[in-house]
Amino acid sequence: MERVARVSVTIPRDVLNRLEKVMKNAGIRKRSHAISKAIELFIDENMMLAKSGEDEGVGTINYIYEHGKELVDKLLDLQHEHSDVIISTLHVHLDLERCFETLVVRGRMEKIRKLINSLVDMKLKDVSYKIL
Repeated sequence: MERVARVSVTIPRDVLNRLEKVMKNAGIRKRSHAISKAIELFIDENMMLAKSGEDEGVGTINYIYEHGKELVDKLLDLQHEHSDVIISTLHVHLDLERCFETLVVRGRMEKIRKLINSLVDMKLKDVSYKIL
């Protein structure tokens, strides 16, 4: 049996409520198991970003944003600024106010990290990424 360590965490009540709902839907009965799996996913998703800036990566960056000329202009400027790592984009109109975009990226991790951080700093909704 794998050795385990006991830790204590403090999380907002709404996060705990959402966790318990997901656990119920997934048939998971032990909170420790769910939290352990969540931590493993977090580590897996972010491990590539910890690599050296010279290492190469490939993957996708996804986000949702609300229309607004100023924000659209900033996103286009950012995409042009990072055209050396963005190899493709997909733009989907979700409704009259919101769009979903996927950026396919390939290149040095230092530049991919910089792009991700810039998108997060823009306070877009639901920025997610998978870099291999």
